[in-house]
Amino acid sequence: MSKRTRPTFVILGVLVALSLILAFVNVPMAQSSSQITAYKVVGSADLSNPGSESFWSKIPWNNISLTANIPNAPTSGLTHYILVKAAWNGSDIIILVSWQASKPAFGAWSTAAAGVYPPASGPGLFRIIEITPGSTYKLYTNYTNYSSIINGQTKVGRIVLNYSGVLVPLPNDSQIQVLPNGTILLYHSPRPIERILYESGLFYGYYTNSTWYYPDRVAMMWYMGSGTPTMDGMHIGGKYIGQVYDGEKMPAAGGALKQPGGAANIWMWVSGATWNNKTEDPAFAANLWDNESDTGLPYIDSGNSGFAVPLYTNNTNMYEVDCSGIWYAPVQSSGLNGSLFFIKTGAKYQNGYWTVEYVRPLSVPSNYAKYMPNISLGNTYYVAFAVWQGPLGETLFDKSITSSFLQLQLSTESSPPPPPIVTINPVVLDTTVAGVVIAVVALALIFFMYRK
Repeated sequence: MSKRTRPTFVILGVLVALSLILAFVNVPMAQSSSQITAYKVVGSADLSNPGSESFWSKIPWNNISLTANIPNAPTSGLTHYILVKAAWNGSDIIILVSWQASKPAFGAWSTAAAGVYPPASGPGLFRIIEITPGSTYKLYTNYTNYSSIINGQTKVGRIVLNYSGVLVPLPNDSQIQVLPNGTILLYHSPRPIERILYESGLFYGYYTNSTWYYPDRVAMMWYMGSGTPTMDGMHIGGKYIGQVYDGEKMPAAGGALKQPGGAANIWMWVSGATWNNKTEDPAFAANLWDNESDTGLPYIDSGNSGFAVPLYTNNTNMYEVDCSGIWYAPVQSSGLNGSLFFIKTGAKYQNGYWTVEYVRPLSVPSNYAKYMPNISLGNTYYVAFAVWQGPLGETLFDKSITSSFLQLQLSTESSPPPPPIVTINPVVLDTTVAGVVIAVVALALIFFMYRK
């Protein structure tokens, strides 16, 4: 056999081998799940070591695809999938999630938590927006009642950003920094200006570096409206519908649900506020949740455990399910004692992955029931997920999300049924064997022909 014909022979041999494998073996393809089953288990969650409970070993991961919430921003959609398992034990629903994160946000404050703790210092205290590359600015000094900060210097006048002829005037007291490469950074960005920049094409992403970044987050949304939801996205907007900000009226409130007539409960875990880790979570290091004078809550976290912030969103706004309102406006002014710490969590970062475990009673107190779902056997729930990788620039509305709602149901089974035993139809077997014999004979003929 010549050297020139040897590769052809090898390729043909490989193809025959693959045909044999594919004829007898069912090769599963990785795919995104649209159905999540919560299996009935015995035992409780170990939030000190999430995912270590023995019952999880019998429950498979659901691989849920994620997509960019802001398709044109390079800092959005950085997490391509999230792994999800679900279980229930008769009293609690237990959700286990895991996602890859190459740079964990150790030590970064949640901006909201830092806002109620005056001594807070370090990364994450406020947001810095990176303006779209190629943008320029000009200071209009005829605005004598405006003050602006440019590269640390206070000047009289109004900053106007310019991107390819699109002009965006900044509000009074705006602060920008221009990096040596011409990149413009906007400091202390309130929600309305973020919408204005996004709609104008000047929002490029949130700026980070090795010492300034934002906390990691994961959130699970439970739809509470009627019918089958088709949209799990939320609006980018102001503090409330119709807010007039620097002369511009906001058509929507930031965080309000887009699904017409819909509402949802959200469980938000934040590494810089709700992670029970006194080394890496600055809020727990400061004992923030044990201090009523800082939080404004009439109660403390008696268990001093990790938790998920309970949020409630509808077409009007996003609310916090408590009476203080640390992240968002409180949904009620009274009557929700203990609600902030109702959803318990455990979290760990290991081998390049975050793992977070949620635990919540299946039934909720009557005064919570307007904002959190009761979960029971026989019902279908629509859920969605979002992930933020803070060190890479994801925060607030810049995140990775599921493109649509998924269905979740409780099962009485403890694990999925075993896969069925595959039997091969004799006709198919005879045909396959005949095909292989013909292929082998053909290879032999080719071999002897080229050998000459």
